[in-house]
Amino acid sequence: MKYRPILCCALISVVLVALTPQAFGQAGPDSGSPGFRAGLRLEYFSRTLDLNEEVQDVIPKMTALLASLVLEYQFQPGFSLAAHVGYSSSTFDGLAFRRLPYSLEIDSDSGSMGGILLGAEVEKSVVGGGTFGVDILGQFFASLGLNKEWKVSGLAVEGSAKGKPVWMKASVGPVLTYRGWEGITPFLYPRLDYLWGTFELEQTVQDLKGNEKKDLKGKSQFGLGLGADFELSSSLRFRGEASLYPLRGGTDYSFMVQTLLAF
Repeated sequence: MKYRPILCCALISVVLVALTPQAFGQAGPDSGSPGFRAGLRLEYFSRTLDLNEEVQDVIPKMTALLASLVLEYQFQPGFSLAAHVGYSSSTFDGLAFRRLPYSLEIDSDSGSMGGILLGAEVEKSVVGGGTFGVDILGQFFASLGLNKEWKVSGLAVEGSAKGKPVWMKASVGPVLTYRGWEGITPFLYPRLDYLWGTFELEQTVQDLKGNEKKDLKGKSQFGLGLGADFELSSSLRFRGEASLYPLRGGTDYSFMVQTLLAF
């Protein structure tokens, strides 16, 4: 069923929130005190795209490398809000633009396209204080693409094309943690995960000009992350996570590392 992953994730969230605190140990404050943390985050992902029923010669894909500065504020133990500012490098493969004066295809040979990265995330503990815990984590990232220009080859006259991708990514779901090991907290993060955006391409060949915009959407809308938090000291935390995004005929993936230093 098309919506089975979404329904499963929603059901898991409802059941976990409804569980009594005694099932996981009494609800209570997590480690850490209110205050600011700052750090760095790196993420890489590969996602298959859905072009709204448009037929393409190859399956369109998008890969991206995200690097951001993170500023997190913990209002109280178990409740934090973080802002991200950084740079994104996106690469597309299999995007064919056929409504221009001369058809063009953006593939991996076209190179990466940069963008300004902005993001925010909020995490709230639902059940804590025992060996097992449950948090709710929501994340949103937006890449505001910068224009990139290419020369159009294979023509008797000079031509150029200019493209700009803009995309967004949002996710929400429960974070299931195990707190039985000192200094290491492994977690499982099943989530709804949406990727969407646009890619606009302008072409100029002498007096001929054309413009085409494509709507982009991630084919998978469900993700499952497995990772761990490492408390390297009372003020330094490291997080690593690997995620899979199942879809018909394959699986997409992502990797993320993040460090936060309290001050």
